[in-house]
Amino acid sequence: MENKITIEGIKSGNKDSFDKLYEEYHLQLYRTAFLILGNKEDSEDVLQETFISVFMNIHTLKDESKLIPWMFSILRNKAYSKYKKRQREFPDEDIYFRVDQNIQSNLEEDFALIFDMRNYLMKLKPKEREVLVLYYYNDFTIEEIANICKTFKGTVKSRLHRARKQIKEELNATSDYPKDPFLEEGVYE
Repeated sequence: MENKITIEGIKSGNKDSFDKLYEEYHLQLYRTAFLILGNKEDSEDVLQETFISVFMNIHTLKDESKLIPWMFSILRNKAYSKYKKRQREFPDEDIYFRVDQNIQSNLEEDFALIFDMRNYLMKLKPKEREVLVLYYYNDFTIEEIANICKTFKGTVKSRLHRARKQIKEELNATSDYPKDPFLEEGVYE
């Protein structure tokens, strides 16, 4: 019911309703943009463009229960536009080297873990990274992700599978110890 009141308020031009919507979702949307794009400046731009678009186009939202997937769909489109524009500026293989390193953390281990995970995410193909972010970081269901990405549930599942597999391979490749000592060279000879 509260979303409905907020949407009606936004549709009528109530600034407080829009501010409330912003406060409720800006961090979640920013995090999603950041994990898709990999840098702070582009993520902030996409977040701002998303909320402008939400404000300007809220009257087109027919099913008010779809507000959140609709906002994420707008964010996704804006992020991919920004990503494609940035692709023309520098090669894809350089993206993970350009990830912002300004993470606030009290522990060096936390910093290393977060930085590594960001690097792993940036190595994924954009569409695989997107579904992983929406699923794990934003708790969307497969069906909601399919709606946001305008694709089939099976496609979302296969992208999730490939993304998990690639990250698992990356984690295993960077590990300092073998996962299975019998798989080491020479054990079965």
